[in-house]
Amino acid sequence: MFEFLTRRVLNPPAFGLDISDLTLKFVGLGRQGREHSLRYFGEMPIPPGVVMDGEIKKEDDLIAVLIGGLRTAAGKIMRERFVVASLPEEKSFVRVIELPGIKPEDVGHAVRWELEGVVPLSFKDITFDYQLLMRLAGSDDHRDVLITAFPRKIVESYHRVLAAAGLVPLALELESQAISRAIIAPELLSRPQIIIDSGALRTSFIIFAGGSLIFTKSISVGGHDFETAIAKSLGLSEAEARQVKIAAGLSKIYRSGQVFQALEPQLRALTAELERELWFYRDHPAKRHRSLGDIERIILCGGDANLIGLDKYIATTIKKPTVLGNPFANVKLESGAIPPIPRNEALKYTTALGLALRAAQE
Repeated sequence: MFEFLTRRVLNPPAFGLDISDLTLKFVGLGRQGREHSLRYFGEMPIPPGVVMDGEIKKEDDLIAVLIGGLRTAAGKIMRERFVVASLPEEKSFVRVIELPGIKPEDVGHAVRWELEGVVPLSFKDITFDYQLLMRLAGSDDHRDVLITAFPRKIVESYHRVLAAAGLVPLALELESQAISRAIIAPELLSRPQIIIDSGALRTSFIIFAGGSLIFTKSISVGGHDFETAIAKSLGLSEAEARQVKIAAGLSKIYRSGQVFQALEPQLRALTAELERELWFYRDHPAKRHRSLGDIERIILCGGDANLIGLDKYIATTIKKPTVLGNPFANVKLESGAIPPIPRNEALKYTTALGLALRAAQE
């Protein structure tokens, strides 16, 4: 979505860049034939207040971070310029619409008309893209279309910062689209599932079914809230609380269950929102008119998906199979090759890997 260049002279390498409130994560994939190679990956901190709730508040400061150099996990400065970067989930408007009996060349005009009724901004203040979804059985009389829209100022701000830092944006893409590309294996694309992306400051719920993103929702509950709760309950510093969170997870034995008790309010908020999204999907128009089934499983990704016991807690509470995602599900490494990022760390690179897959295909 939101492509800026459709052809590159000599096809130079590009990388995926995940921009969040507190970090930049980046991945470069190589491609030879049908196989990929992971050329580099890394993570850089963003000073607090530079990006807030997905909106770049201090463009010059973020430009300075990018110009200062993206240092890979191997300690080298990444020099490539072409990039596919993420756009923030919490600023997006995502909708699947049904357009009966329409010609492909007329879809753009119909989408513009539909947008006026679903996006709470004037048309001149938004940037949008759309995708014709694959036809399902019984849908010969209409076309289903996925619409994604953003406030124009958000898209322009991200593009402006990247360009000012000397990078060449090939495309900007919604985080959930990149995550889905990375984590859902081809044979599972048609099955209804929900992805929970657990980050430091927020958690996103991504419904994917019938080969398409259906809708997304973000809430302000994340790993930092867990650490704050532990620090307050046990009288620890933030750094100490982070280590306790990693060591204890959701153990009811560690420190006589004090850590689990401290995390219960955040866990209840998380699962309550998950229940709401599942109920919302049950009555969603896209589910009805595309004859999609009920959610079959829950996939966890993001930096805090590794919280010990989180998958079992969600599975028990929601009563649906819950698994840790595999960010390399669609990275075709050489036969027998082991992914160079340990799995417990790879989950936080899920978005960047999805963007890198897009970059390798451009």
